[in-house]
Amino acid sequence: MKYLPKMQQLHVFRQVVRSRSIRGAARVMGQSQPAVSRTLRELEQTLSAQLFLRGNEGITLTEAGEAFSRRAEWILEELQRAAEEVEQINHFSQGKLSIGFSSLIALTVFPSVADSFKTRLPQASLHIKEGQLATLLPLLQQGELDLAIGTINPAKVPEDVIVEPLFSAPFCVIARSGHPLAQATSLTDLRRAKWLLPEANVGYYQQLQDELNEFYGQMHEEPIRTDSVICGLNMVLHTDYLTIVARAMSTPLFLQDRLTVLPINTLPSAQYCVIWSQKSDLTATARQFLLALRQQCQNYPW
Repeated sequence: MKYLPKMQQLHVFRQVVRSRSIRGAARVMGQSQPAVSRTLRELEQTLSAQLFLRGNEGITLTEAGEAFSRRAEWILEELQRAAEEVEQINHFSQGKLSIGFSSLIALTVFPSVADSFKTRLPQASLHIKEGQLATLLPLLQQGELDLAIGTINPAKVPEDVIVEPLFSAPFCVIARSGHPLAQATSLTDLRRAKWLLPEANVGYYQQLQDELNEFYGQMHEEPIRTDSVICGLNMVLHTDYLTIVARAMSTPLFLQDRLTVLPINTLPSAQYCVIWSQKSDLTATARQFLLALRQQCQNYPW
């Protein structure tokens, strides 16, 4: 390849991918459709590859387009991050930080971490996305997140990320106060119970599936499955459904008097980690947040 793509071509390409149409991209960018089409043709000529398939219902990416889209997204996000870091140095700004984490972090250490971080960097811009790693990892790999916090299977760690263990969180079974099975001491006693179980394809949800697969197969009634913590808590509070959560989740939102932890001690624990991309160094702002995160996780009674 004799020439590299131009920055404007990357911006137009990204917007077309996001809009799923040339017309939509042109409208968002304030350009004419012919101008957007011309930029795409020039980009394809530069790369000597077809990036889009054009049809009556818009455009779809080719295999080459999919690969280029992932790289282009990361390049633009990384360039934005570099510009912001230079601005911080030149104007004594304190930076922007985007992080993602699961509900366990949101309901336990995050308030203290955020308070400590903002005490050190009161002018820093902090943006939060809540979700499981199945959702957060692609955003991290694309450069849209600086840090992600959650659980990950050690055997399935993507090659392009750095993983730092933070803490281990044991699981427990919870029920509403007064549940008829509240004194059960083994999973065997709960085979005929009504269950709502967490569902996701990475992290501790998958770990539970792997380790409790035999018990799941013994359940008398097919469980409800969800990745929503609010849905799960509400079902447990207002019905006889049971669910499995990290023990630190058993007393959130001032629900201690309405929830009970069953005396079952045979459930596994989950290793929570903080994850960031290998492709770029952490900014000074991200390092400050990571320092506060380590301190609070070390002191929290998991």
